[in-house]
Amino acid sequence: MSRMANRKRKRHHLTPGQKLLFIFALLIVFGLCSTVFLDMKTMQETYEAPKDSSGWKDSVSAYVLAAEGSLVAPFYNEGLAVTGEYGRGTEVELESWEPFVAENGMEYYHVFLDGQTGYFLCENITDDQSALVQEAQLYVRSTVHMYQEATDVAIGPLAQKGTLLRVVGYDYFKKDGSVNMYHVMMGEEFGWIKSEYVVQDYGESMGHWDEKNTYIGKHVFRGDGFGGGDAGGLDYWPHEKGDFSDQGNTMPEDVYGLFIPATHSTPETVASYLELGEGNEANAFVVTLNEGTDLAYESPLFEQAGILDSYNVINSMEEFSKSIQMLKDAGYYVIGRITSFQDTPLAQARPDWSVSDLRGEPLELGGSCWISAFCREAWELKVSFALEAVDNFGFNEIQFDYVRFPDLIQEMEEKGTLDMKNTLGESKAQALQRFLTYATDLIHSHGAYVAADVFGETGNFYVASYGQYWPAISDVVDVICGMPYPDHFGSYYENRQRVVPYRMPYKAMYDWASKVYDRQTECASPAIVRTWIQSWDDYSYKYDSAAIQREIIALYDQGVPGGYMLWHGNGSLSIPEKLPEVLKYDYRALYEQAVAQGTKLSSYMNFSTDDTQEEEDD
Repeated sequence: MSRMANRKRKRHHLTPGQKLLFIFALLIVFGLCSTVFLDMKTMQETYEAPKDSSGWKDSVSAYVLAAEGSLVAPFYNEGLAVTGEYGRGTEVELESWEPFVAENGMEYYHVFLDGQTGYFLCENITDDQSALVQEAQLYVRSTVHMYQEATDVAIGPLAQKGTLLRVVGYDYFKKDGSVNMYHVMMGEEFGWIKSEYVVQDYGESMGHWDEKNTYIGKHVFRGDGFGGGDAGGLDYWPHEKGDFSDQGNTMPEDVYGLFIPATHSTPETVASYLELGEGNEANAFVVTLNEGTDLAYESPLFEQAGILDSYNVINSMEEFSKSIQMLKDAGYYVIGRITSFQDTPLAQARPDWSVSDLRGEPLELGGSCWISAFCREAWELKVSFALEAVDNFGFNEIQFDYVRFPDLIQEMEEKGTLDMKNTLGESKAQALQRFLTYATDLIHSHGAYVAADVFGETGNFYVASYGQYWPAISDVVDVICGMPYPDHFGSYYENRQRVVPYRMPYKAMYDWASKVYDRQTECASPAIVRTWIQSWDDYSYKYDSAAIQREIIALYDQGVPGGYMLWHGNGSLSIPEKLPEVLKYDYRALYEQAVAQGTKLSSYMNFSTDDTQEEEDD
């Protein structure tokens, strides 16, 4: 028995070599199992991932065709339930041209689209791209310039409201099925026009946006009291505002901006500006691209136009690119400021574009010459300059300053001693709105926002003599930037008390913001209000940090947020001692907290709105 037991024990005993073989076999089995597991996991992930191809052997391409009068067609899942809509022109993959006939007799094509299979009705699928646009003629809803080409800045003929257009083509479809731009004939002239400015019904084209009885009850009633234009002759249809967040260009909800003149735009000086923005709420810089005789960089466009030598050029392209990149790398939203029509070098170089005397010589007003905003060649140059800045330096926004006619020229106009280059018989207000429409459309197509500076006077209800009318401008651009500097307002009497605005920054801004609040309600698509703030001392009144804050807080107290920009003609480096207190607050966040508690920002912050300062008599 003992020998038998010993033999059994020896039978189960493994030699060292056998042990190694056993371990090696286990490792092989483990490896195979792991490989199978990983392969299964990969297969599962591949199966769960969105498909980019149906895998159908004989599939064909086709396009979504919307029913007449519609821009979209319904998409059905495999159970023939409607699960969404797709715009006309959307490319799809068909399993075949053999239709699937449902029990109710409806015929469908089996399709692959956006990683899923499903069905479209046969009537909503075509392989004929020429059949996608069924509109043969359109009518102009808003007077606007057409383009000579779909992808160029060259201005084509002016298409007046109600004009019949014959459709001859289009460029592409937007995701919602609407056409981006139509190629059309207007009489014997060809051009390209954006789809938002046309409709298919003549009666609709002759209407006006009047949702709140604003057009008839307000704009038409205001007329033309000062020579700037008839408020009733402007366009008030909603304009789509820019949103380029998906392109990495997100506009701050409220901008807290510092100002850099063209002369201070060198990399060395920009480094000093960056120090101003450290450790506070500043989130944007406004960098002047041109003003007076100064040009921020050696513009290839201006060189090509033969006008570069007329300017004092501050930077090379490389130097200016470095300056702007420094701001962007530091996380700032960067705005390029362009002086639009007050441009002495350009007016002298192109007197045929200028506001001139009857001899054709540019008229000098207050030491400056002006380009006429009626001149379309000037439009093309200024907008091309804006696009050059956006494309080469990555500006988030373009801000047009001096987007107006010169003021104080009404008497000369009445005497007929001026040549305004008004070949189309437009009002000043019409020319400015149409310029901003043209500029905004093109700059939006390059992924940047558009702002326009306006005089503080435009907070009033009338069209100003130089053509600015708040509702007409606010409707078009993304941001409207009032310049209600208290020292620009004259003294007046209120309740038998003399009001001196430059000594009352809170009251001056509070009263102005009240008017602006009303103007914004008269717009179909109001812009963001972002205000230029006076930050220089004036006469006997010191604009210290408290006075500047009262200007800002007054805007929020009147429900006109959007932020501010500190204006000093010499740039924000001239006011560093005022900045720490002004820039320490996120006014928007505090404003929202104040609104939630049903109080004004000044009360919520326990901030005095008393404008009293020790001062000398005038």
